[in-house]
Amino acid sequence: MDFIVTDRQGIESGVLVRSAYVVISISDPGSRRAKVKKQSGLRGVLYLTFNDAEPPTTSSMVLFSPQQARQIVEFVASHQTGIGAVVVHCHQGMSRSPAVAAALCKAMGGDGGQFWQGYCPNAHVYKLVCGAAKGQFK
Repeated sequence: MDFIVTDRQGIESGVLVRSAYVVISISDPGSRRAKVKKQSGLRGVLYLTFNDAEPPTTSSMVLFSPQQARQIVEFVASHQTGIGAVVVHCHQGMSRSPAVAAALCKAMGGDGGQFWQGYCPNAHVYKLVCGAAKGQFK
């Protein structure tokens, strides 16, 4: 399985994926959803909204939740046999999306090390997705 991390501009411009794929689209609260191009290999899109924040935080911030982590894992698991890639994007493509990609890669038996180089994965997001994914992928 390939994991591709991009930013909002990249997903709206259209990401070149040479296999069937799904998109996990992460937006900030109060912003519009990214316009994901419906290309031939696209099998599904999961839209999530939360701030790039880690606890403790102010009450105005929307933290990534365990429920959202389970949504991610269930979404990828439901498409796992029919896809070759998972594309994850957030606004800048530097924190939330690489955290999701690293956790999924690890859960599926891969080495998510590339997502810790050149990115700054959100530790809270990474921890919750890893926890939700325990034992879910073969």
